[in-house]
Amino acid sequence: MADTSVDTAEDRALDALVSVIQSSAGPGAAQAQALLLRRLALDGDIIPTRMPAVRNVTEAAGYLNLLDTLGQRQTMLDVLSGALGVASASARSLEQALPPLAMSPLANDRPVGDAAATAPSNVLVRADLIAGLVAARDAVHVYGAVLPLWSPPAPVPPSLATDELDAVGRRLRLLPTAALADPTTDSLLLARPVGGLPGAFAVMARPDPAAAATASLPDVEYEAVVRDAATSTAMTMPLGIAKLVPLVPALSAGGWRSLTVDALPARASDLAWAAVTAISGLVPGATRLRDELLLMHTAADVADSPFAAKLDWIWDGTAFAAPAP
Repeated sequence: MADTSVDTAEDRALDALVSVIQSSAGPGAAQAQALLLRRLALDGDIIPTRMPAVRNVTEAAGYLNLLDTLGQRQTMLDVLSGALGVASASARSLEQALPPLAMSPLANDRPVGDAAATAPSNVLVRADLIAGLVAARDAVHVYGAVLPLWSPPAPVPPSLATDELDAVGRRLRLLPTAALADPTTDSLLLARPVGGLPGAFAVMARPDPAAAATASLPDVEYEAVVRDAATSTAMTMPLGIAKLVPLVPALSAGGWRSLTVDALPARASDLAWAAVTAISGLVPGATRLRDELLLMHTAADVADSPFAAKLDWIWDGTAFAAPAP
C-alpha cells in the first residue's frame, strides 16, 4: 500500500532547519548554526518525544516512580520539563554565559598626508576603557593635533594571543604609518628635546595648522627619529624649534600608558614605541590575570589558551608576573 503520509508545515520547517545546519559554511552561517543548535537544546518542543503520549495520570506517575526507584532524579526533572514543553535544567546548563565585557568600535582620528589612507575608520577598544581613551584624544585635540590609532580588525582569541595584555584587551597601537616618514610633516613623531636625557624618545603629536586649536604650546628644540626609505634604517635628525604635543601625559590622565624608548626601532616591524597600554583598574600586587581574562573570554576559552597555566599571575605595575613563592 502506498505511503499516504502528508508532510506538515512543522515537518518541512524541521527539514529546512536540518539542511541549513548540515550544509552551510562561513562565519555568518556558523553563527546562525550556533543559534539554531541552541534553540534545539533549549526549546522543549522542537524534536518530538520518542515515548508514546501518556494516557492518564497513573501512567505518567509510573514513569516518574520508575525513575525515582532507579535514582534518576535529574532525569525525572527532565521528563517533567519535556511534558511541559520547556527547556530542562540539563539543557540550560549547556548554555554558556557570555563574558561581561567586549570590544567596541571607536571612531578613529585620521592623520595628514599619505598615512591617512592607512588609518582604519574605527578601532576596537575594550568597552570599559573607551572613556579614558576618548578623554586622552580630546586632550590632544585642544592643540589642533590628532591621535590616530591602530588595532586588529577583529579581537584576537586567547588561543592565538601571545601577550597577556593583548589577550585581555588592554593594548592598542598608535598608527605606525603616521610617524617616522617625514618628521617635518608627520602627524606623529618619535622625538625628544635637544639637550635632554640620553635616549628617552617619546611619541609626540604635531598640531595641524589648519585645525582650530584652543590651547597653546611652548617652543621647544627637538630632534626626531626618521626611517630611511631606501634602507629602512632609523636615524635621528634635528627638527629645530617646534610646537609638539607630548602624548605621555595626555594618555596617562586617561589611564593609558605610552612608554618612552631609549633605542631607535631596529626594523619596520619593531613597534614597541607605538604600543599604548590601558592600566586603569590594574592594582599592583592585587589584580590577577584570571580576573582580567574572564572579563573578556569564557572559562572554556581561557582553559584552552596558552594562559591557562598563568591564571594566578599578578600585575606588578608593568606586566603580569608569577607570584613570589
